[in-house]
Amino acid sequence: MDPIPLQTSVTEQTAQRLREAIILGEFPLGTKLSEQKLADQLQVSRSPVREALVLLQTEGLVRVFPKRGTFVFSPDDNLTRDLCEHRTLLETACVALAIERNHARLLKDLKASFTHMQNAVSAENTINYSRGDLAFHRAIIKHSGNSSMIKVYETTIGPIMALRTHLFTITGIQLDRSMEQHQQIIEACAARDVGRAQALCTSHIRHLSDHVFEAQLG
Repeated sequence: MDPIPLQTSVTEQTAQRLREAIILGEFPLGTKLSEQKLADQLQVSRSPVREALVLLQTEGLVRVFPKRGTFVFSPDDNLTRDLCEHRTLLETACVALAIERNHARLLKDLKASFTHMQNAVSAENTINYSRGDLAFHRAIIKHSGNSSMIKVYETTIGPIMALRTHLFTITGIQLDRSMEQHQQIIEACAARDVGRAQALCTSHIRHLSDHVFEAQLG
């Protein structure tokens, strides 16, 4: 992670850096986090790090255990199921709104993210693939134009995104099917086929949850 420049809202900047680091797999699931080490890396005091970790705990990205410390979350079956259902409801609602309200900008950002993922696949860089995948789904939420759902998504969806990165980078999930699904979502959005776009988003998220359960069983 890069150092944080000393500006206002250092706590929120710290939380955002840590959130992205967990989602993108810089801190693997279950990793113990040291406030002092994080403060040293980000070149801030321990206070904003401590406050940021409290915020991330409310988002489900970290867990604090008395006398043991703070750890990146580890998933269980119930958490995975709940998060996937939550994500499905949000993304299917937002893709309908995005097609209706911001069709051109939605397609532009989806295609740009897809190109990023293609380049990552060619370079065999799963972290960059994860970045592109995150941007793809954020575009769907962003272009819904619904500020409430955007906020809810950003503050609740972190754990499932971190699980996705874990599958991409640790368990060796194949990306071909993921790429195909993203391409199909773009095509449905381009055709303004809301029903198909929603069905594809649902199938895409279910595919991810199936891999999570398979990895847990393994």
